[in-house]
Amino acid sequence: MDRREREELLGVERELRRDHALDARLRGFGFGLRAKVWALMCGVRPRGVLGLAVLSFGLLVVGLRTWAAPVLWAFSGCLALTLAIAFAVLCACADGRGKAR
Repeated sequence: MDRREREELLGVERELRRDHALDARLRGFGFGLRAKVWALMCGVRPRGVLGLAVLSFGLLVVGLRTWAAPVLWAFSGCLALTLAIAFAVLCACADGRGKAR
């Protein structure tokens, strides 16, 4: 891009940053799913993650002893949920949002 086009692009970006109504509409885009998930995750405590980890370990032991497909599926689902929630809790603690817990 030449100099004039870059200046015009910077002007357009500057105007878009000032448009608070557009910003609010874009934040609400997607049916608020991200906000709903975050509100759900804010209530999760590290003790809840520990409980899920213990449940996952128990399902692992039972699954290894019986080799029953439903138990193995329950273990894989519980482990995936545990890891996802543990990651979210760690991210919240790293950002400083989990200090009051």
